[in-house]
Amino acid sequence: MGWHEWPLVLFTVIAQTAMGAFWWCFAALMAGGLDPERRHALEKRLIVVWALVAVGFGCAAFHLGSPLRFINASFRFGSAAFSNEVVFGSLFACAGIVTWYLAWKNLASVQVRNRLHWLTLLLCAGFLYGMCSFYLMPTVPTWNTPLTPLAYVLTALIGGGAVAAALFAWVGIDRGFFRHGPLKLAALAVGLAVLVTVTQASGMAAIASSIKQASALTPDYAALMVLRFVILFSVLGLWIRSSLRGQALGLQTGLAYGGLLMLGEMVGRGVFYNLHMTVGLR
Repeated sequence: MGWHEWPLVLFTVIAQTAMGAFWWCFAALMAGGLDPERRHALEKRLIVVWALVAVGFGCAAFHLGSPLRFINASFRFGSAAFSNEVVFGSLFACAGIVTWYLAWKNLASVQVRNRLHWLTLLLCAGFLYGMCSFYLMPTVPTWNTPLTPLAYVLTALIGGGAVAAALFAWVGIDRGFFRHGPLKLAALAVGLAVLVTVTQASGMAAIASSIKQASALTPDYAALMVLRFVILFSVLGLWIRSSLRGQALGLQTGLAYGGLLMLGEMVGRGVFYNLHMTVGLR
């Protein structure tokens, strides 16, 4: 994998983590169990999610070479997966930031903000769909598999869960499902990620072109995946220990866990990009 691919590794992992954190915050806001003060506080703390989205798009700009190329990339919206990803991603960020600003300044009612949160969720779904569709290329057999979108959703649940748990602790949501739910779902996602990795590894032997064998693209596949899961399980272990002791994640601890989980996913995403190959004689 060339250095020019690393901005894409950072972009996809950070953006998907932000999506996962937003899903949890959206669920907490729509569940209806928050008092007005905590609800308003959580809406304002969503700035952390939008900051992550901004960092992700900043990384993507390094790959494109110029922010102006985002405009060119949007011209084929509706017919090209990359254009769909750019447009939906930009609208997702804009809708989220506008909703956050309205909450911060208290310029709109709860009902209006709820509608905007729903709009943001729909745009988030479009963003994820465009991102997954872009990599489901028939000419790239190592990517054109249901494991690709599944891996992207799992990344969102793994890193996003820790970020959401940090935000919940920040605003004082320390009871019920939203206290332990992010940890439980992140643990489940890591377990599923292990199955995805095993399935991918076993299937690579059957993927080959006239001159390439998929299993030969990344000789260090096993070592890198071991490193990835050592990071993920280590962070989960620390998180579970805190939970068993009845300690809610603090803001700094939760964000640190989220960062380490993203690091583990970046190792796996680097392997994903290194598996790029095309059918035929290339």
